[in-house]
Amino acid sequence: ARRMRRLFGWGKEEERAAATQKPSLAEASDRIETQVKNLEEKIQKADGEIRDLVSKGSTNPTAKQRAMQAMKRKKMYEQQRDQYLATQYNIENQAFALEQAEVQAVAVQAMQNGMELLKDQHQKININSVDKLTDDMAELQDEMKQINDALAQSSMLPDGADEDALNEEYSKMEEELAAMALAGGAFSTSASAAPAVPAAAVAASASSSTAEAVLSPTSRVAQAVPSAPP
Repeated sequence: ARRMRRLFGWGKEEERAAATQKPSLAEASDRIETQVKNLEEKIQKADGEIRDLVSKGSTNPTAKQRAMQAMKRKKMYEQQRDQYLATQYNIENQAFALEQAEVQAVAVQAMQNGMELLKDQHQKININSVDKLTDDMAELQDEMKQINDALAQSSMLPDGADEDALNEEYSKMEEELAAMALAGGAFSTSASAAPAVPAAAVAASASSSTAEAVLSPTSRVAQAVPSAPP
């Protein structure tokens, strides 16, 4: 085994390091990768040697024998390379499984920590206090609704008057003002059609109208009937 290691490039120092240290999966994969590259170089070299010896077989009596030895050596390199590749594949699978296990361990630890924190927070909460809190919130919301409804209602005016009464009074005032406007318009029309009368005549007429208004009905009838001719 030691001879094979030296044959594939392992020295005494590397053997001692491999014996004392425990390589990781990544280090083992890298080491195998290096060995695979070395073997592929040897395979290419042996293949070139075989081609050269075969071309000289007709002129060199020992070329065929040497070519056969190179072919055997090439087969040995190829077998060793395939074994390394298979081993490297297994190591990479194991590294992948290990990585998954590490991730799972971290996830489990995180979930355990989260569960402990959740339990601590849950212990700080009293179900009775939560029920009371929800009841108080519901009561407060009802009070706020009542306040909003009260604010939205029509406010009463002083002396018990409300908006409906004011609207009714406003309508009556509009009717009275309209009637007064019509009466004032008729009076203005008749006054403008009559001739101008002096102030004294107006006063006398007013006095006569007043006196006529105070007469008895009999007097008014007597005045209305003309006297007999003499």
